[in-house]
Amino acid sequence: MRKLVTWALLLTLLCGANPVFAQGNVADKYRSGMIERFVKYAQIGSMSDYNAEWMTPGQEQIAQALYEEIKSFGLPTYLSEDKYIYVNIPSNLKNRKAPVLGLSAHYDTTPDILGNGVKPQIIKSYDGKPIVLKNNHVIDFESDPYLRNMIGKTIVTSDGTTNLGADDKAGVTIVVTLLKTLAENPKIPHGPIQVVITPNEDVGRSAERLDLKYYRPDYAFDFDGGVDGEMVVENFSAYGVIVTAQGVNGHQSYAAENGYRNSAKPIADLIAAAAPAENLPNNSRGDQGYIEPHHIEYNQAKNTHAVDFRLRFFDQQEGKRYMDRIKQAADSLQNALDAAITVKVTAQYENVANGVKPEALGMINQAMKEAGVTPKPKKERAGTTSAMIMAKHGFGGYTVFTGQNNPHAFTEWLSEEDMFKAYKVALNLVKQAAQMNASDK
Repeated sequence: MRKLVTWALLLTLLCGANPVFAQGNVADKYRSGMIERFVKYAQIGSMSDYNAEWMTPGQEQIAQALYEEIKSFGLPTYLSEDKYIYVNIPSNLKNRKAPVLGLSAHYDTTPDILGNGVKPQIIKSYDGKPIVLKNNHVIDFESDPYLRNMIGKTIVTSDGTTNLGADDKAGVTIVVTLLKTLAENPKIPHGPIQVVITPNEDVGRSAERLDLKYYRPDYAFDFDGGVDGEMVVENFSAYGVIVTAQGVNGHQSYAAENGYRNSAKPIADLIAAAAPAENLPNNSRGDQGYIEPHHIEYNQAKNTHAVDFRLRFFDQQEGKRYMDRIKQAADSLQNALDAAITVKVTAQYENVANGVKPEALGMINQAMKEAGVTPKPKKERAGTTSAMIMAKHGFGGYTVFTGQNNPHAFTEWLSEEDMFKAYKVALNLVKQAAQMNASDK
């Protein structure tokens, strides 16, 4: 009996007595501030840029603002030279070691659509009618059936002249609100927590300059997903393959004598051999991957043609087939056409399922259920910060919903309710990790 009482007391002290993890908890105190925080972040233009050496001025601005805000909470916070924001919170557990919990989000917005000068519109008690934005953009049930779930609830849109930027400023809002909660409620039991908020996710570079001294958790969760309960447990592996053919200058009419070589022909033949129609993106669904010759570049000064292939796949064997086809075609054509052909392969992101500890699924499932959320695991035909970290550093993490809808569009919108639910999930992940022993990982 004494042992039962002791465990009951322990669980009460760990969870039940803590107001954050009880019904009608302290989490509600932070709900109203989340929309205000999100709107503040959305109004800072932080588009990334495919052609930038690294940062854009807008990204530098929001990185500095986030750093100063988080540091004001009194938490150990570090802003790196490359504008990664790291927060490393030591464990407050006594006489026990818990695994390191990692949380991430990204503050840049896509360069594919205008995302500066955002004018967020807060719609409270949504009435179910079509939402008409500027420039004839409309959000309605036909284009977005999930919107039906928002009747009577609060959503946020842009005014239609820009992207909203909920991808991923909703995730940043969730993570920063969690940090504020932990700072203001020091009695919440938690193990060691590592947080990173990154630049350049939308140009595929969020893991490029990640410092593992500050972010190398045992269990990683990235807040950059869609709607209520969605979590990405698998994603495409993605490779970029650039094949370059080197031509030889000379007068074409005397090519047989002067050694002139055309650089376009090898690339044209290689595309035909490596990327047949049945493997193009428009013929890819579900678990199927694809290979796409995304664009071709001609450098007149160097007399080169280059094709940039995009390879996407869940199945490693499928990816290997695509890669082998490119390399075999390059070798064959180099001999047949007497052309110099080079192949450069870059891993862009990897399937996180290949590097996630098995306990992670139980952690996120339980965290969602305790937040009143039904887990909806999914496979993502794209990549995330976690997938980029997986490619570069070999550890994966699940991507958790944030309430963002229609990302990378003038009609992007945010569900306030889903964002708040995701914040509660994050709180529950803190609880889940605190209840584990480091030896369990």
